[in-house]
Amino acid sequence: MMEALELQNLAKKIVRKRMPSVHLDAVLTENTTSSNGESALRITLVLTPESVDAISGEDALKLLVDIRHGLEREGDDRFPIVEYATADDLDGEEDQAA
Repeated sequence: MMEALELQNLAKKIVRKRMPSVHLDAVLTENTTSSNGESALRITLVLTPESVDAISGEDALKLLVDIRHGLEREGDDRFPIVEYATADDLDGEEDQAA
Protein backbone atom coordinates (compact mmCIF):
# COMPACT_ATOMS: atom_id res chain seq x y z
CA MET A 1 0.00 0.00 0.00
CA MET A 2 1.34 3.41 -0.94
CA GLU A 3 2.03 6.10 1.66
CA ALA A 4 0.09 9.39 1.63
CA LEU A 5 2.90 11.47 0.11
CA GLU A 6 3.46 8.90 -2.65
CA LEU A 7 -0.26 8.89 -3.41
CA GLN A 8 -0.41 12.68 -3.52
CA ASN A 9 2.58 12.84 -5.87
CA LEU A 10 1.10 10.17 -8.14
CA ALA A 11 -2.23 12.01 -8.34
CA LYS A 12 -0.52 15.35 -9.07
CA LYS A 13 1.57 13.77 -11.83
CA ILE A 14 -1.49 12.19 -13.45
CA VAL A 15 -3.51 15.43 -13.26
CA ARG A 16 -0.64 17.41 -14.84
CA LYS A 17 -0.42 14.90 -17.68
CA ARG A 18 -4.14 14.37 -18.28
CA MET A 19 -5.37 17.95 -17.67
CA PRO A 20 -2.53 20.47 -18.02
CA SER A 21 -4.92 23.45 -17.72
CA VAL A 22 -6.04 22.31 -14.25
CA HIS A 23 -4.09 23.57 -11.26
CA LEU A 24 -4.24 22.02 -7.82
CA ASP A 25 -3.95 23.69 -4.44
CA ALA A 26 -3.60 20.30 -2.75
CA VAL A 27 -4.29 16.59 -2.94
CA LEU A 28 -5.85 14.97 0.12
CA THR A 29 -5.94 11.21 0.59
CA GLU A 30 -7.83 9.10 3.07
CA ASN A 31 -8.29 5.37 3.53
CA THR A 32 -11.94 4.35 3.31
CA THR A 33 -14.17 1.44 2.41
CA SER A 34 -16.01 0.98 -0.88
CA SER A 35 -19.75 0.29 -1.09
CA ASN A 36 -18.77 -3.38 -1.44
CA GLY A 37 -16.94 -3.29 1.88
CA GLU A 38 -13.52 -3.47 0.26
CA SER A 39 -10.53 -1.26 0.94
CA ALA A 40 -10.69 1.98 -1.02
CA LEU A 41 -8.88 5.28 -1.26
CA ARG A 42 -10.62 8.66 -1.18
CA ILE A 43 -8.63 11.20 -3.19
CA THR A 44 -9.77 14.81 -2.97
CA LEU A 45 -8.31 17.06 -5.63
CA VAL A 46 -8.39 20.61 -4.30
CA LEU A 47 -8.64 22.81 -7.37
CA THR A 48 -7.77 26.44 -7.76
CA PRO A 49 -10.96 28.47 -8.39
CA GLU A 50 -9.84 29.14 -11.98
CA SER A 51 -9.62 25.41 -12.69
CA VAL A 52 -13.14 24.43 -11.67
CA ASP A 53 -14.67 24.96 -15.12
CA ALA A 54 -11.73 23.36 -16.93
CA ILE A 55 -12.82 19.79 -16.17
CA SER A 56 -15.35 17.99 -18.34
CA GLY A 57 -17.15 14.78 -17.44
CA GLU A 58 -14.98 12.93 -19.93
CA ASP A 59 -11.83 14.38 -18.32
CA ALA A 60 -13.00 13.25 -14.89
CA LEU A 61 -13.67 9.71 -16.11
CA LYS A 62 -10.33 9.43 -17.89
CA LEU A 63 -8.55 10.79 -14.82
CA LEU A 64 -10.21 8.16 -12.62
CA VAL A 65 -9.07 5.41 -14.99
CA ASP A 66 -5.54 6.82 -15.10
CA ILE A 67 -5.37 6.97 -11.31
CA ARG A 68 -6.68 3.42 -11.04
CA HIS A 69 -4.01 2.19 -13.47
CA GLY A 70 -1.32 4.21 -11.68
CA LEU A 71 -2.23 2.61 -8.36
CA GLU A 72 -2.19 -0.85 -9.91
CA ARG A 73 1.27 -0.23 -11.42
CA GLU A 74 2.48 0.62 -7.92
CA GLY A 75 0.97 -2.57 -6.50
CA ASP A 76 -1.85 -0.77 -4.67
CA ASP A 77 -5.16 -2.49 -5.37
CA ARG A 78 -7.42 -0.08 -3.49
CA PHE A 79 -10.29 1.37 -5.48
CA PRO A 80 -9.87 5.14 -5.97
CA ILE A 81 -12.79 7.41 -5.16
CA VAL A 82 -11.92 10.78 -6.67
CA GLU A 83 -13.60 13.93 -5.42
CA TYR A 84 -13.13 17.53 -6.50
CA ALA A 85 -13.29 20.60 -4.26
CA THR A 86 -11.91 24.09 -3.86
CA ALA A 87 -10.33 25.39 -0.67
CA ASP A 88 -13.55 27.38 -0.07
CA ASP A 89 -15.60 24.17 -0.34
CA LEU A 90 -13.42 22.52 2.29
CA ASP A 91 -13.61 25.56 4.57
CA GLY A 92 -17.39 25.39 4.31
CA GLU A 93 -17.36 21.73 5.41
CA GLU A 94 -15.30 22.63 8.48
CA ASP A 95 -17.73 25.43 9.35
CA GLN A 96 -20.68 23.03 9.13
CA ALA A 97 -18.93 20.47 11.36
CA ALA A 98 -18.32 23.05 14.11
